[in-house]
Amino acid sequence: MVRFLRVMTALALCAAGGSSGQDAGLWPAPLPPVTAPATQPRPLDLKVSADPPPVPGVRVQVHGGALLGRVLDNGVRVWQGVPYAAPPTGERRWQPPQPPAPWTGLRAATAPGDVCPQPMSQMPGDGRSGLRGAEDCLFLNVYAPPLPNTGRAPRTPVMVWLHGGSFRSGAGSDYAAEVLAREQGVTVVTLNYRLGALGFLAAPALTDATGSSGNYGLMDQQEALRWVRRNVAAFGGDPRNVTVFGESAGAMSLCAQLASPLSRGLFARAILQSGPCTPQGITTPLSEALNTGSAYARALGCAPQDAACLRAVPAGRLLDVPVPGRRVPGAVDLPMVSGDRVLPRAPADVFAAGEGLRVPVLLGTNRDEGTLFVAPVAEAGQDLPLWQFWGVVALLERWDAPRALASYPAGGGTVGDTAAALVTDSLFACPASDLAADLARTAPVYTYEFRDPAPPLDLAPTASVPRYGASHASELVSVFGTRLAGLADPARFTAPQADLARSIRTYWANFARRGDPNGPGLAPWSPYDPENGRVMGLAPQATGEFAGFRQAHRCGLWDRLASR
Repeated sequence: MVRFLRVMTALALCAAGGSSGQDAGLWPAPLPPVTAPATQPRPLDLKVSADPPPVPGVRVQVHGGALLGRVLDNGVRVWQGVPYAAPPTGERRWQPPQPPAPWTGLRAATAPGDVCPQPMSQMPGDGRSGLRGAEDCLFLNVYAPPLPNTGRAPRTPVMVWLHGGSFRSGAGSDYAAEVLAREQGVTVVTLNYRLGALGFLAAPALTDATGSSGNYGLMDQQEALRWVRRNVAAFGGDPRNVTVFGESAGAMSLCAQLASPLSRGLFARAILQSGPCTPQGITTPLSEALNTGSAYARALGCAPQDAACLRAVPAGRLLDVPVPGRRVPGAVDLPMVSGDRVLPRAPADVFAAGEGLRVPVLLGTNRDEGTLFVAPVAEAGQDLPLWQFWGVVALLERWDAPRALASYPAGGGTVGDTAAALVTDSLFACPASDLAADLARTAPVYTYEFRDPAPPLDLAPTASVPRYGASHASELVSVFGTRLAGLADPARFTAPQADLARSIRTYWANFARRGDPNGPGLAPWSPYDPENGRVMGLAPQATGEFAGFRQAHRCGLWDRLASR
């Protein structure tokens, strides 16, 4: 049985692009040609001609050399475009990340580095086309709280952000973390990781001595976390208190990291926003991935065993040439791979056996996740045709289609609304609930549902989805407290929405600080108990735990269909 999850795997992963909306093409730049680096890294001469400004706390020494950051008007200290790995170009394309070359002198860290090669935008209704980014893209950014006026600053909790974007778009630099850093007193790290074919292609030519191929993007995330462990103390962060948080594809990546033996010891806690990795289609077995990679190599004009040919293909062509194979519209072409050294087993099997990383987890979904994905599907000015909705469900659920359709009758709204509810329940709410139950057997888990009925989105309604509600990615503007281009702007918050956003940031920071989101002035939040299934509802003037989450999202139906 193929679950409806696969209907919109990429759409569900796209997080509206990076910022869940972010790979929407912020900081567009032409895609430069790929250049092969020297085989051996050489020290870079980045000496500055003038003495650095006498601003305390912005000149830091990390493994590799000295960095010069800047101080924002609110006192937050920022370092951008910091290399955490060598450029993955030339012979290093489709290789595990390597340490960056050291440099001499003082390296300016005052502007973002290139984003990884990707489409200009995947936001619904965004008409921009083309590519942005460059292969030399393994950079991260650090936001540290203001220094105290007197005394020595204490070590701060560290929060490392994994962006969404359907595993093919987005960047750490699409997110500004100064509000979170200043308001909550945490050090925030955002990062890039390889995307699309450059990040997740498995092919016979690329198989290493261990038999592994693919998952380079996951390896990048692990390398960035190793960099954080080695260097974050220089920025005032506590390397022993690292929480990773991510949304959509970023959360699915983090979910996979919880199942990876190579992630052990790299972080202490995890926050997963709209990103369970356990359903079918989020990962693919290595054998299937190699077959797909062989077909893709041939489509690129290379023999499946010819690594040199593949490494000579321009990055832009890798984005332009479709990956062969039949997939439902919007499905991820090259998902994460299970069966290699990064993910030896499928995450669902790991968690079911209680064998993942035993760290506290905070996870949740949004009440109306599916509206973002259904809105652009129908013809302009028209509702989603009923026959199309029925046809997709029949194609994917086959003999189970009547049972699924009986639980989602089109009526009382648009057909698009009905389809969106089905997407919400099958792709997000129920898989996340199942994941919480598995993880809660071995470590504390806190679950939530974001329920703001009218967040300040920049998305135009459609005939099939006249209102987005608490759509996929709509919580991000509350978590970061800064504008996310193409998605939402906190300047349009009502007073209750602004209060909710501060509460969410405080919950997240409290969890990062000590593994428990509770604190003074906040509605109490109990660890998840599968026996009562209570979930924290996050809504303006209505934050509090509630029961009936699984019933509201018809999880009994999806459990039965998944078991067939």
